[in-house]
Amino acid sequence: MSEQATLAEVSARFDEATTDLRIPDSELVGVPRQFADAVTAAGLQAFVGTIAFAGRQASGSFSVQYNTQNTGYSSAWPQWAFELAKAALLANKQVFVSSNGDPFGSNLVSVLIFA
Repeated sequence: MSEQATLAEVSARFDEATTDLRIPDSELVGVPRQFADAVTAAGLQAFVGTIAFAGRQASGSFSVQYNTQNTGYSSAWPQWAFELAKAALLANKQVFVSSNGDPFGSNLVSVLIFA
């Protein structure tokens, strides 16, 4: 099975686990427990952090430095995730990332920007 097929399957599990997820407004501080539980149920890892930089290489790849509280992850992100990282960086917002392993670009399943 190819890496891309595996990521597609994991992404489908994530979509299924979070479809129609209802979270009361009173629980929307930080990462809602139900959302984090759904990510875990899908077999993914969840991270909260900030974007240190987001840019483009001459080769056309999109580079992002994602920092959690203890660790920094620098890698090429797919364009869909890079655009969210760039928006979060410019707005100085925290980012929730779910991934199939460490939050490197090739493992990303979802990227959410906190309000």
